[in-house]
Formats: sequence, structure tokens, C-alpha cells
Amino acid sequence: MTDYSIFFIIAIAATGIGALLFLLSLFGLGEHDLDFDADSGGADVGLLSVKSGIGFFLGFGWGGVLAQGLGWGMATSIAAAAFTGILMFLIIGLSMRFIMSLKSDGTLNYETLKGMTGSVYISIPGGRQRGGQVTIAHPSQLLYLPAIQEGEETLPAGTQVEVVSVAAGVVTVKPLH
Repeated sequence: MTDYSIFFIIAIAATGIGALLFLLSLFGLGEHDLDFDADSGGADVGLLSVKSGIGFFLGFGWGGVLAQGLGWGMATSIAAAAFTGILMFLIIGLSMRFIMSLKSDGTLNYETLKGMTGSVYISIPGGRQRGGQVTIAHPSQLLYLPAIQEGEETLPAGTQVEVVSVAAGVVTVKPLH
């Protein structure tokens, strides 16, 4: 077995496994989650993962193939292959960390609505009676929420309001005038 063929076998194996992982992830089969009924602190995505490991061997194999193809000696080829592998490892690991940092919970925290402005969608009766509704342009979505107000006069649709408080998913508003 020649030096070239050792690098070539590593490159082909890593490429095949990488392609298989890619195809599985396209169909949602590349990730395996286990369901536990316990609280955990949540883990940050680290550099060490299966994908970054495959990236190392992919870079190592093809870097060695290229170095051998250029006629470099075995020691220089191993150094070039290791450099290429580590570079691929870092690129993939840091890319995955960045991509995972883009995740968002998406859960609406009603406390963030205090002080926001919106408009009455369905007129709000006076005297803290239910039945009204407001629209609020929250940064993540347009919200339609049940609303009450402390004033005695009915607030008609289209009136600009400010959220004063939130309790049990119902916002208390006051008119902006």
C-alpha cells in the first residue's frame, strides 16, 4: 500500500460518511435526540462534534492526497494533511457554533409588553370590563391580545393605546392622547 493510497482511503471514507450525514440531515434523520424528564442546564455547542471530526478526516485525507500528488515527502504530506484537517475541524466547529447561536426560544414574555404601544382592534368597554382586543407590533410577531382599560369611556377601534400592565394574558391599556 502506497503513501498516496493511505491518504486516499481516509479521504474517500470521510467523504462518504460526510455525504451520508448530509443526506440524512436533509430528511431529518441526521440528529438523534433522547427524551428525558429532567431539568438540565443546557449545553453550549462545542467544537468537538461528529461533524467537525468528519471534517478533520476529510481535510486530512484530501490534504494528504494533494500533497502526495504534488510530490511532497511523507513527513511534509502528513504536516500538510494535519494542517488542512485542523483547519476544516475549526471551520466546521465554529460554523456549527454560530448556526446554533441563531436559535431563538420564541416564547412570548408578556412582561416585555409593558410600555409598548398598539391600537384597539375591537372596542374596549370602560370599567375594566372584558371584551376588547388590541393589536401590538411586538418585535417577533404581530399580537392580538384581549384587553381591558381602567377608564369609564369605551375606547373605539383604531384608538392608539399604551400597555400599562399584563395579568393572565390580558393587557391593561390606557389611551395615548
